[in-house]
This record gives sequence, C-alpha cells and structure tokens, in this order.
Amino acid sequence: MQTTSQTYFSSDRIGDTLVPAFKAVITRPREFFERMPIAERYSNSLVLLSIYLTIPALIVSIFSGVVTVIVILPVSLITGIIATWMWAWYLSWAARVFCKAPLTTPDAFQVCTYSTAPLIFSWLPLVGAVAFFWNLFLNWQGLVSHGRVGGGAALLIILAAFIIMSLSLVVLAALLLMLASQHGVQMHISDFQQWQYL
Repeated sequence: MQTTSQTYFSSDRIGDTLVPAFKAVITRPREFFERMPIAERYSNSLVLLSIYLTIPALIVSIFSGVVTVIVILPVSLITGIIATWMWAWYLSWAARVFCKAPLTTPDAFQVCTYSTAPLIFSWLPLVGAVAFFWNLFLNWQGLVSHGRVGGGAALLIILAAFIIMSLSLVVLAALLLMLASQHGVQMHISDFQQWQYL
C-alpha cells in the first residue's frame, strides 16, 4: 500500500506525485478518496487542475495550429478553473446544507480537481464522452467516500445541478430567440447547413 506522500499530488514534488495520484484516482477511487487528507488551501489542487486542463488544450492546439495555442490554452485554463471552483462551491454548500457534512470549499475543490483526471482524454472523440461520465462518477465517489455524504444524497446533489443548468440553458435559449425575433433576426435551417461547409 502506498503512503500518502506517494499517492496524493504535491506541488512541491510534481514529478514524484503526478502520475501516482492520477493512477490511484482512476484505478482505486473509493480507497483514494477515503484516505485523502482534508484540504485547507487551494495551492496543490490549483496546480494539479492547471496541469489537467493544459494537457488536452495543448493537444488540440497542436492539431489546430500554433496561433490557437495563444487562444485555447488561456481560455481553457481560466474557464476551467472558474467552472471547477463554482462546482466545488455548489457541492460544498449542498453537502453542508442538506447532508450536514463538514465539506469546505477548498476540500470540495480538491475532490473536483482529482475527479477531473479522466478529462485529460476529452480531446478524443469517443473517449471524451466516457471521460465526462467517469468525471461525474468520481465526483460522486468523492462526495460519498471523502465528504461522508450518503450515496443517494450525493447522486441527488449532482443531478439537481444538471437539472438547474439544463433549465437555465433552455430559458436562456428561449430569451435569446425571443430577442432575436423582436429585432427581425430570422434563422433558417439552410443557414445551419451552410455553416458545416465553412
């Protein structure tokens, strides 16, 4: 059995801890999250998340051209870090309010960061979808094994976020369509068909 220093990522020992942490969370998620120390700061998680977000962005940029590195990489890092923090804040809030679990935002951010590991493969067309669902499973496992939230409650917390997000997107799309129609903008199927050839 590995020691904590060998299994969990440390920004002071990136070369020694990056691969073992990645391998452990992918292959033994329940044990990994059960033994994970409580995070009081964001430093290690922030560095690890930046690495996880940089890898697929760089791969996509290599295939797209050098210019896109300047655009894709910073946008990917900024949006990925902000989105992960917001997700962590929500998980922490929901766990504390509905399940009375003492999960702080830095600790939830740590769970979310380690759960991001499968998204390294998100640039692959078919594997990307599997990686997305594996990420959700790891979030659930982290809530259950590390956050001490019941399995059903953890599932409801995650599903509730997706329902709210989906409804928000539907409302936003409806508002945009309504505003567009009021300003005389009309979209036709032929317009979308032309875009696929650009």
